Amino acid sequence: MEEKLEIITKEDLKVLSKQAFESAKDKGFYPGISTTFHLMFIIVEMSEVLQADRKDRHGSIEDYESEIEMGRDIPTAYKNTLEGTVESEFADIAIRILSLLGSIISSEKIELTEDEDLTDEYKLAKFIFGFDLVEDLYRLIEKIGVCDLDDSPNWYLVKHLQEILMDIFAIAHSNNINLMEHIRLKMKYNETRPYLHGYKY
Repeated sequence: MEEKLEIITKEDLKVLSKQAFESAKDKGFYPGISTTFHLMFIIVEMSEVLQADRKDRHGSIEDYESEIEMGRDIPTAYKNTLEGTVESEFADIAIRILSLLGSIISSEKIELTEDEDLTDEYKLAKFIFGFDLVEDLYRLIEKIGVCDLDDSPNWYLVKHLQEILMDIFAIAHSNNINLMEHIRLKMKYNETRPYLHGYKY
């Protein structure tokens, strides 16, 4: 029986965007880094999905859970089974989007999209995306590129980011990736990582 893949809800968005933002802030990614920087790093994560796919690097939640059952700690289990895989890199795209959403709505009262509209966005994305990974990611980069940061209000950026997030869910699901669960696992792993995840910035 085919696994029913979960899509993100408005309540998930509220909870996960706050968690992703707080975690990123604790690790040094906020404040002082521009919105342009965060959008650029969403694009970087997209390129890492492609690189992982070129290397045919895939991981399974079942293998990760087996490592945990064997007594491995979270960072060891994650590194052994999921780090650097297509699944993990898709989660990184979503987490980058969630943290940026969390940053914006933490300082400005902006209502998130209702579940019905999120589902409609997902259904539209399933119709448009999911046929070729390279083309899908390229089209998403183009979509990010139209964010007019100087003239567009934050409510528009929040709406646009949610649309891109639903596109990511559609593409991940077309590749049989349980994105919600991979987001949760990657966020747990990220909590164990060093300041700035060991990078310069």
